[in-house]
Amino acid sequence: MLPQTRFAPLPSFARQAEQSVTFPRGFVASGVAAGLKRSGRKDVGLLRSQAPCVSAATFTGNVSAAAPVRLTRETGACGRLRAVIVNSGNANACTGKGGLGDAARMRLLAADALRVPVEEVAVASTGVIGERLPMHVVEPGIAIAAAALSRHGGPDFAQAIRTTDKLEKQGALELDLRCGTVRVGLAAKGSGMISPHMATMLCFVTCDAVVPASAWAEVLRSAVTGSFNCITVDGQESTNDTVIGFANGASGVVLDDADLGDLTEVFKIACVALAVQMVADGEGSTKTVCLHVSGAHDTHEAQAVARAVANSPLVKMAFFGRDPNWGRIVQAVGQAVGRLWPGPLTADISYEDVTVMSGGHEAELGDGQRERLTAIMHAPEIALDVALNGAGASATIYFSDLTHDYVTLNAEYTT
Repeated sequence: MLPQTRFAPLPSFARQAEQSVTFPRGFVASGVAAGLKRSGRKDVGLLRSQAPCVSAATFTGNVSAAAPVRLTRETGACGRLRAVIVNSGNANACTGKGGLGDAARMRLLAADALRVPVEEVAVASTGVIGERLPMHVVEPGIAIAAAALSRHGGPDFAQAIRTTDKLEKQGALELDLRCGTVRVGLAAKGSGMISPHMATMLCFVTCDAVVPASAWAEVLRSAVTGSFNCITVDGQESTNDTVIGFANGASGVVLDDADLGDLTEVFKIACVALAVQMVADGEGSTKTVCLHVSGAHDTHEAQAVARAVANSPLVKMAFFGRDPNWGRIVQAVGQAVGRLWPGPLTADISYEDVTVMSGGHEAELGDGQRERLTAIMHAPEIALDVALNGAGASATIYFSDLTHDYVTLNAEYTT
């Protein structure tokens, strides 16, 4: 099941299924424990379509992109991928030519096992940066994963791609569209080193509709823009971020323009659910905040304000302390717009339905509103609105609080 959040309500034509990436017809997957993780948990995952696909992919913007990202992005057939081999426990990032060779070896072994062209296999890795992959462990792991491929292997695949994640990030939907019923499956990971323009995250999406390649690319682009590019835990952009979507047409349902619009809507909602789960699973996180900024002069300004607030350690720690300290929010807003803002900034700030700053001044609250504000700050999900006095551009971002556990986990991550 997709993670539950009030920030991503599903439309009536979409039904949840207790499945994962193998719910759509024609997909198989596996996840095995090869020995990359000291815990002994699953660490090599394989996903494939049994028929040719149209595909689309987005990757990290970090110039220190990991070897599997560079290999897939630069030499893969990203418009017709039909499989992906993934390892967790090691990012294969900043590993030089040897790391590129290791990623290429992973792709070749997977392609040979699946008997598909090598350029139709993507590679993804996640874990510690700066260490070479132990290929003596990875290579037999790929063979075991290939032998274990199953229509029921989606949950194992979802488990194999996780690192510090505590919460599951997978789900499946059945969509009753005008042209017929199609299925969607998703599996993702991510909980730290999370920032917009892709987070430290992997996400793989499957669909059995018949979709033109250009339309499928737009479906994925729209979903990523409105979800994974709108989250932050710690403001850090990873070296390994990858989202890949596969559509194999196995249902035989050809979508018209209206159905494509519905599919795009559902994909975005499903990806928001996974993205919000990443924020909720942010290392040490206790709060998920949906920040909506309006009244900016343009989209760039709205996004700059949203990120300034969402990445402010002072704001994040106030949410952890259940303190509605709007002074920290307005400080971050003013810093973001700087001297370019024409005239005085007179923002309104609201926590859910309680306005704490109005017209640039503190709002007077009655006893009932103060009680309501206390209850809001104790909730696991909080809506925060910042309304500026500009032209009307807006942006939304989801962020977590900053806790003692985040410091502890990351201080001890490699030891």
